[in-house]
Amino acid sequence: MTQAKGQAFGIQLMAFGVILLPAMDAAAKVMGDSIAAATIVLARFGFQSLFLLPFVWRDLYLPRGQELRLHLWRALGICVSTFCFFAAIQVMPQVDALAIFFTMPLLVTLLAPWMLGETIGWRRLSAVAVGMIGALIIIQPGQSSFGLVTVLPLIAALGFAFYLLFTRQLARTSSTQQGVAVFTMQFYSGVFGSLMIVLAIVLMQPFQHPAFEITWPEPWQWRQLILVGVLASIGHVVVTKAFQYADASVLAGFQYLELLSAAVLGWWLFGDLPTLNTWMGSAILVGSGLYIFHREKQAH
Repeated sequence: MTQAKGQAFGIQLMAFGVILLPAMDAAAKVMGDSIAAATIVLARFGFQSLFLLPFVWRDLYLPRGQELRLHLWRALGICVSTFCFFAAIQVMPQVDALAIFFTMPLLVTLLAPWMLGETIGWRRLSAVAVGMIGALIIIQPGQSSFGLVTVLPLIAALGFAFYLLFTRQLARTSSTQQGVAVFTMQFYSGVFGSLMIVLAIVLMQPFQHPAFEITWPEPWQWRQLILVGVLASIGHVVVTKAFQYADASVLAGFQYLELLSAAVLGWWLFGDLPTLNTWMGSAILVGSGLYIFHREKQAH
């Protein structure tokens, strides 16, 4: 495959992935508050593991030492992120939650010096500050009808930022210098994520919080839960594979098509129309994120 064809194929994979991932969120949102958020998260990771098992079982091994610790930290990050995001979209429009979630590249920039030893200049720090202003425009502190729920996508973004940073650390460990297969990495995320959410459900039972309530799903909920797991598996694998075919600099802008996909699905399925604040804040966040990526590319 020529470089040009590889780049084009990578873009196609990214476009397909950013359609699937909001569809996964929509499949979870359809269930509303009829089922606990923790149950949806457990299904998301559990069915992801089952779906990927046939692709990885020949190459499975038990991670040890530093590699195991990084897999566990990755799983914790994605578990917290998924739970908070699913809990948020049970209450607020999907596109609003996703727009706030896109503070994630800004948080990665802020955390990278601490976790990876990278240095950032004043330009990227300024872009982070501008991006956070965009997030505040969407959240509307003190005025939003969703109250403290708007904080959940921010926590989800922080969890996913840690997930990405631990993924980078995992790639640097001596035992994974040859690279961990995409399917294998996603499989471990599903297995460890499932164990963590089960532990959280057990620990939260004395508090009787509705988000961790244990109920047996109805048949239509089983269908949605399976759909969430399958879409999560395909979506994350496709997006990861896209970066193997096309340069990150080419794909950076296409990642934000996820906002448009979420807006269309939210309007079609739930009648949610993004507000002017959402569009304005999203534009600022997207601009800040792309500028940060541009500066990172120049730095490297």
